[in-house]
Amino acid sequence: MASETTGLTPGTLLDGKYEIIGLLGAGGMGEVYKAQHVHLGAFRCIKVIKSALIAEEGYRVRFLREARLATQVHHPNVAVVHDFSVMPDGTSYMVTEFIDGTTVREWEAANGRFPQPLAIEVATQVLAGLDAIHRRGLLHRDVSADNVMLAFDADEHLIVKIIDLGVAKDVSGPNVDTTQAGVFVGNPKYMSPEHLGELEEGEALDGRADLYSLGVVLFEMLTGVPPFVARTPNMYIVKHLTEAPRTFKDANPILDAPAGLEAAVMRALEKRRAQRWGSAREFAEALAPYASRERTNFTKTAVPRMRASEISPEERLAAEAWAAAQTADTYAAFRDYRAKFPMYHAEEAERAIEERLDFDAAAALDTEEAWASYLERWAHDAHAQTAAERLEAARVREETAYSVALEMKSGLAWQAYLEEFPDSARSAQAEIYGREQLAYEEARRADTVAAWGLFLLNHPDGLRDHDARERLEWLEKAEERRALARRAIVEGDFNAAFEKGTVTAWDEYLATYPDAPRAEEARRARQEAAEYELAESMNTKVMWRAFVKAWPEGRHRLDAELRLRK
Repeated sequence: MASETTGLTPGTLLDGKYEIIGLLGAGGMGEVYKAQHVHLGAFRCIKVIKSALIAEEGYRVRFLREARLATQVHHPNVAVVHDFSVMPDGTSYMVTEFIDGTTVREWEAANGRFPQPLAIEVATQVLAGLDAIHRRGLLHRDVSADNVMLAFDADEHLIVKIIDLGVAKDVSGPNVDTTQAGVFVGNPKYMSPEHLGELEEGEALDGRADLYSLGVVLFEMLTGVPPFVARTPNMYIVKHLTEAPRTFKDANPILDAPAGLEAAVMRALEKRRAQRWGSAREFAEALAPYASRERTNFTKTAVPRMRASEISPEERLAAEAWAAAQTADTYAAFRDYRAKFPMYHAEEAERAIEERLDFDAAAALDTEEAWASYLERWAHDAHAQTAAERLEAARVREETAYSVALEMKSGLAWQAYLEEFPDSARSAQAEIYGREQLAYEEARRADTVAAWGLFLLNHPDGLRDHDARERLEWLEKAEERRALARRAIVEGDFNAAFEKGTVTAWDEYLATYPDAPRAEEARRARQEAAEYELAESMNTKVMWRAFVKAWPEGRHRLDAELRLRK
């Protein structure tokens, strides 16, 4: 359920010189950490790239080549790539300039749409940086609202930085190849059609793919919403490939933007790259008529005032409501905001609604499986820490309940466990143990050799195997002891009948033990007794001679011989 992570913790030292301070963010390519160069004392960004992305030898060679080229791009609007490394275990990372600023996405989340002059200034500086990247023979491939940062230089003037050049692609050589099979580089929300595979055979990506992505960013900055709205990455891909972007008026009815500016942005968003701007410089020239001529408009103090002067009453209400929804941080709050202000923070609100629904659903179940499922999707959300704590608590609670059921060895205990944790990874085993316990209790009620034998046949090597075998062994021995006792009694009664030697005594014995081992012997003894009693009743020498002749070894032979001599 869990995504691949590097697990770098604060204090970890890379290559003996980069000390990890903390996690800044994570995405499809890997994780980004804030670090400090222990020798220089300077802060750096460390992007650790997932080992799966460079597992293939050809891709690893390409990564190294493109990383070297990235270190050669030097421009004020491009975050510097200082270093890169591929470790023996396959982990790779890039070291880039640390920028103390905010991304376009973060600025939009806090303030709403950009004022037109600020949006144009940001786009113009990004285009200057892209021009340098493209002239060096590289593509950025991941231009997005997350990879454009706003900061202020030493003179407190706005400086825009393109970050995450670590996924740049070399398109300068004759043997330009494609991305590793199955790997998407970039954010589907900003990808160009050709980036998604819409290329003729033999063609390769070029700088116009980055211009398309910037067109999406600029559309968002100007209108406050993206040109395409989708709930899933796959739907974004479909829309980039098949749908025309919305007009500014459709996206934001209250926006009053120059027609020429909208046309410039729409040209950057053309499906066919031949119809887009041919270069970053061309795009920048198209935006120049709408740019502010006053550089002082973009100082650390002027930018907030610029926003305040342009915001409409509706946008102000939306901003206040958005802040209130974030403070409440509930499904109902975000749902109500989305219903009242569908034109503002639409994507963030939709995401927050989905996240809150998933969190509430996990909280309702409050099981290890539920929280693990939540974290699989929202591992980097603000509530991930709480979810992780709830996951650990659920795991402890579940393990405790499981241990209690194991200790109690009770069908009711297993039933209670399954009712509380029906989706647990242990539920299948718990069901087996529960059925075994019920069968054990049934065998115990019967408490016969046959019942325990059947239990052991159906539940070999189970939890109650030892107990069942002990009971079966005891019963078998007890039955053996009873059999011995019965044999002793039968033998004693036989001897008693023999001592009496009468028909009556033998009749009583045979009536009591008709199937005794010595029953045939008893019947012969009875016959002897009957003939003895007959001879005794007649008491003639003829009868006694006949008796002695018939029973020469009989119980009454001596008595008969004495009678014969008289």
